[in-house]
Amino acid sequence: MMALAETVAGAPELYYSIIGIITILTICYIFYPAYKCKKGGLGCTETILAGDNKSSGGDDLLSLIIPAYNEEERLPIMLDETLVYLNKDRESLTHLFDAAVGNNHQRRNKSLIKYEIIVVDDGSSDNTCNVVRKYAATLNSGDTVKLISMHQNVGKGGAVKSGMLASKGQLCLMVDADGATDITDGLPKLLKEMYTLNDNKERHDTSLPPKSVVFGSRAHLENESSASRSKVRTFLMHAFHFFVKALCSPRIKDTQCGFKLFTRSAAISLFTNLHLRRWAFDTELVVIAERLQVSVSEVGVIWHEIDGSKLDGGKLSLALVSLGMLRDMLCVRACYFFRIWKMYSK
Repeated sequence: MMALAETVAGAPELYYSIIGIITILTICYIFYPAYKCKKGGLGCTETILAGDNKSSGGDDLLSLIIPAYNEEERLPIMLDETLVYLNKDRESLTHLFDAAVGNNHQRRNKSLIKYEIIVVDDGSSDNTCNVVRKYAATLNSGDTVKLISMHQNVGKGGAVKSGMLASKGQLCLMVDADGATDITDGLPKLLKEMYTLNDNKERHDTSLPPKSVVFGSRAHLENESSASRSKVRTFLMHAFHFFVKALCSPRIKDTQCGFKLFTRSAAISLFTNLHLRRWAFDTELVVIAERLQVSVSEVGVIWHEIDGSKLDGGKLSLALVSLGMLRDMLCVRACYFFRIWKMYSK
């Protein structure tokens, strides 16, 4: 009887110990992205494969940042479609570009904008780098092609950050390597929306470039995608949107579309402050934009599911990725609330 009484008496202590251990492990799990960020790890090698390596960029340059991880099969298709369109519609894109950045001057000799193509190889184990080199060797348009090779796999957020901070364009377009967003539809729409966003902004000093971002959005396709997706994917999609609204911002309906346009000043401000390295980095961009009062808008684009997605690993894999993204959003919320992460205005 005494032994039983001692066991019962010790039960609360065991219970509290288990709760304490679970709490500590949960806190460590939530703050793990902050620990990874603190360690650094964004080492990379930049190689200019085509174009003028002395170019300083500026008013006439549109940068395209393409994060790529094991994309030897999908990247060639995307580059084919993108480069053909950019060259064919260079004149019309020049007019849209000028309006978006507020270039009111008359172009000399009818000069047109140049492109800076930056492919960020995120530690690929396949032939992604060689694909980029082959395309650069055939380029004769005078545009610039850069290959940034990360020294290790750092995640999409880390790859995009490295590409954005290495870019020189007055406007910087983030575009996925799978070509899921139709650039012939999306780029003109984003440029027009950027013009509207900047034109409506009150600027006390017109000599300073505006800080603006336009998100490409698939929100208008939700009903269609819900009909074709499994119940698990549909549930996770709605759950993710709920947590984005609750933890980040209700302003943007689709944070995860890989098609976003930044002014130069916005890119510097946002990506200098970006901490997240993996899939949920877009949600932190929204948080930073709101805190730094960067203008943000959203416009619907044509988007198609492309085979070979890195998230096509089954329901369990998708659930784990979704849990990781929720963890990242909680980490962002906590780190800014407790001022673990500082905000720098550039």
